[in-house]
Formats: sequence, C-alpha cells, structure tokens
Amino acid sequence: MVADPLAVAFAELRATRDTTTGDPGVVEDYLALLESIPHALHREGGPRHLTASAVVIDEPAEHVALVWHRKGRFWVQPGGHLEADESSFERAARREVAEEIGLEDLQRVGPGPAVLHRHLLDAAFGACTEHWDVQYLLRAPARASALPLTASEESPEVRWVPWPLHGDGPGRSTSALPEGTVADMAGKLDALAPYLARYAD
Repeated sequence: MVADPLAVAFAELRATRDTTTGDPGVVEDYLALLESIPHALHREGGPRHLTASAVVIDEPAEHVALVWHRKGRFWVQPGGHLEADESSFERAARREVAEEIGLEDLQRVGPGPAVLHRHLLDAAFGACTEHWDVQYLLRAPARASALPLTASEESPEVRWVPWPLHGDGPGRSTSALPEGTVADMAGKLDALAPYLARYAD
C-alpha cells in the first residue's frame, strides 16, 4: 500500500483541535482546503496556499525572536513555504527557523501547532495572494543573551524582543515590540501567553 503523502500534514492539523488559540472551526477550514486542493500544501498549488512558521521564545520565555521580512517590510516570526519534498508543517517551520535566525534543537511547546492564521498578501508577494499559516511555539535551550541570532538574505535583520510577565502571569507585555511589527503579532502573543502556561514543562 502506498502511503498518503499528505498524511503527516493532515495529522499535524488535527493536532490543533483542542489547542489552537483561534476559532476551533478554522481547523476544519484548513482540512477542507487541503482535501479539496492537495497541491495547496506548496507554493505551486496556486495563489492561496499553506505555509509554516514558528514563534520562537528563549528558555525562560522572556524574549521572542523576530525577523525583518524583506518583501513585506515588517517584523514577524520566522517562516515560509514548504519545500516540494516536505509534507510536515513542523519540519518546515524548524527548517525556516534554522535558515532565518540560525537556531536549532528547539522544544515544541504543546502537542501540535499553536496558531492557525490566514492573511491576505499585497503585490510585494507576487503570485502569492493568501497564506494559510500553520504556526508553532518553539522554545530555545538557553537565554536570549546566550543565543545570538543569525541574519539571512531573506531576513537581513533579526532580534530578540522582550516578552516579560505581567506580575505573576500568565499574561505578558508586548510593549517592547518594535515599530513596524506585523499587525497581528501583539494579539497573537497575548493569546500564546496562557497557551505557554498551560503546556510549559
């Protein structure tokens, strides 16, 4: 029997049913898109397709890693398209993190993707008009001060941004996000704070 090349992608999406920080019904939309347009797993699947990214935090969860997206002209988490031979969103997100900020050996927080986020794209993204992003929360093995980030051609600037607790938590401050940060980042981090508290070791 030939294995379904999309089986991993479907399994990873289903792992969000009880953990996504967004509307649980969004999971069904993602599954439906992949079932109706299997090629949407990759950029070649058309202008609307799936992508993978990761919100990367340091070991004490006091900082978040951001990259300056050259095309979009905004600060955002590392991520991008799945390669032609990839069917795992998590592996794609980890590859993008390694390529864009130079970090590997990260711990996934939670049982699967933490956020599913759909967003329209402007003309700077060429043929891509809509990304359905599968986002993980990944934790680095040390403090930000001990983990310098490495810039890349696609992300010429990278930085650790403070993400401190509000009092005893689980809420955290997003006041240190730099000017030009993508519009949804503050709300996403607000939603990820209790998610982190729930699944942190």
